[in-house]
Amino acid sequence: MSGSEKEKLMNFIHEVSFAIDDVVLYLDTHPCDKQAMEYYQTYRRLRNQAAEEYTRLYGPLNNENVTCGSYWSWVSTPWPWEGGCN
Repeated sequence: MSGSEKEKLMNFIHEVSFAIDDVVLYLDTHPCDKQAMEYYQTYRRLRNQAAEEYTRLYGPLNNENVTCGSYWSWVSTPWPWEGGCN
């Protein structure tokens, strides 16, 4: 696997986010599927952990991940189109 640790973590977040989106569509039509709910909870937990790690190491992924109480850190790192996700 090539790429920086930052890229690898971002790719992982994209992968688990895709899995969440996919199972959410399934749950929309099968709301009582216990196994699908467990899958959703597992991947949601994985995504939250990865997003917390990314925020801790590289800065917030979105405005909901801003952790500073006295400083709006959302604007202190490059935006994705400025190379922030590279």
